[in-house]
Amino acid sequence: MRSLSKGEIKEFLDEWTWGTLIVLDNDKPYAIEVTYATDGVFVYCSSMPGGRMSQCIKNNANVSFKVCDASKDTSKFRAVLVEGCVEKLTQRAEIVKGLQVLYRKMGLPESRIEQRADQLTLKAEHASFYRITVKDWGGRAMGD
Repeated sequence: MRSLSKGEIKEFLDEWTWGTLIVLDNDKPYAIEVTYATDGVFVYCSSMPGGRMSQCIKNNANVSFKVCDASKDTSKFRAVLVEGCVEKLTQRAEIVKGLQVLYRKMGLPESRIEQRADQLTLKAEHASFYRITVKDWGGRAMGD
């Protein structure tokens, strides 16, 4: 097993679109899978408005975010763990910036960004678009 370099971590995170957001629900861990994109400083993602994840984030902004892949027999794997603080985005400019990063990665038409930003801004209490400020990240690999 070996540690991934910062370049390998960035490449790996850019390769995938699905990761696991891990928070604390009082004293228990809680995790959900989300689509995401990163610009190297932030990880952008969303969850169901008003759901359990949203409540957990309100109570504790410290999160972990994990992306992994493995061969079926587990002889090969790569895993990246990001640790940081999450915040719900409510300012339109911040939402647009995050949506630009996410839409480019997902291959979605950028022409939809303004409309989606309006939806997220006008009904901020019912929206849940998040930005994780990366404090630390690391990765491990085996068999490559």
